[in-house]
Amino acid sequence: MLQKFKRLFSKKSQKSQKRESILPRNRFADLDFERVLKSGTRCCVDEDGHYVEDGKITLFEFSIDFTEFEFIGDFKIEEEDQFKQLLPRLNSFDNAIQSYLESELQQPIPQFAKNLGYTQKRWEKTFYFHPWILSFDENPPNLRYVADYVNDEFTVYFAKNHGRWRAYWDAECQKVIEES
Repeated sequence: MLQKFKRLFSKKSQKSQKRESILPRNRFADLDFERVLKSGTRCCVDEDGHYVEDGKITLFEFSIDFTEFEFIGDFKIEEEDQFKQLLPRLNSFDNAIQSYLESELQQPIPQFAKNLGYTQKRWEKTFYFHPWILSFDENPPNLRYVADYVNDEFTVYFAKNHGRWRAYWDAECQKVIEES
């Protein structure tokens, strides 16, 4: 009887551990984008993105210093309204990306990593990415993520679909990132 109770309790404990998020969530939830947009730096650049005093393109740059990382963004002034529409969705997109990374993390450690001496804890650290540069100046607009513990990065792309911003894994905007 005691053994059955221990197994039942052990299964509940395992399920509750699986529900806990290993990777961070809601990193943009408390960000005041209106304040950020007011405090940004405006500068002139040429078509190649070089800073020049008489540049034909005005870029807006903002830098947000979170406790664990720095987040940078840029966009052309004439696209400010589109940028403002995308900003509030960043938290939802970032949570979906973290959820995907977490599901990948749950896969067994690949043999090449085991051969390099990766432990489970060290392997988990390779999945810690943070948003780095949101570039609205590129086509399609994108958000680059950089890894905290390994030399790695990836890019997420954005496009409007039926008037609403969506995030994609590919530059052709075919592989949508499903939000939960």
